[in-house]
Amino acid sequence: MSRISFLGDKYTHTYAAALKVAKGGDELIGFNTVYESIAAVTNGKSDYAIAPIENSCGGSIADTLDALWTLPLYITKETVLAIPQNLVGLEGTDKRDIKVIYSHPQAISQCNDYLLETFADADVIAVSSTAQALSLVKDKSTAAIARTAGEGQVILDGEIEDVKNNATRFVMLSGEPTERGNKCSVVFETRNKPGALVEALEALNGFGLNLCKIESRPHKSVLGRYVFFVDFDFDGTDRELAEVLGVLARTTLAIKFLGRYGSV
Repeated sequence: MSRISFLGDKYTHTYAAALKVAKGGDELIGFNTVYESIAAVTNGKSDYAIAPIENSCGGSIADTLDALWTLPLYITKETVLAIPQNLVGLEGTDKRDIKVIYSHPQAISQCNDYLLETFADADVIAVSSTAQALSLVKDKSTAAIARTAGEGQVILDGEIEDVKNNATRFVMLSGEPTERGNKCSVVFETRNKPGALVEALEALNGFGLNLCKIESRPHKSVLGRYVFFVDFDFDGTDRELAEVLGVLARTTLAIKFLGRYGSV
């Protein structure tokens, strides 16, 4: 039996992702923030963490990327879930009376058009999770955007996300890497010189690799210093992967291998 940490409680999308990757007998443990749920693996509170890493509308999840850069963790698998967003309130709530709407920043960004059109005068407040948002719905002037309704609550408007094929990619994280899968992730820092990023990408291109994603994040040490996250398809041997990483290391200032993994 393994312990799997996740954001929020049984009402969050991350909980749904945890159910998808969990095996019979696994214990699911909720935390208040994405970073706390990930850090639980490093401080012994869980064996694995499941965390959102990017959404098709809202983009990447900064807390997850930053944790992957700073903590000794590896991606061991990924899964993608359709993400419907619903407006939730107390039973009997009239939408015209709603003055405050709570949700996670990603959920808010995924429903931006709906909020502007339907609740232009309401205060939209970002909180740490959709689970916390549901807990703040105390009267009929408040509502939340979440996956499902909580106790004593109902869905006032269903599937309010702006893009109906809205989906989120989740990753499972561990303190140990796996050696299976057809996708790899790395994060690296380039030297501060012209063409440094091109040189690193050309190193990967030299192996004929298909880059699935590239994104920059602040190094967090000084303004203007960045690291680059790259995902690429890979179906070679471990020896071939070691060669790829070796060449990339010679063209970068620092590199961290984030894992080789498959999808569930």
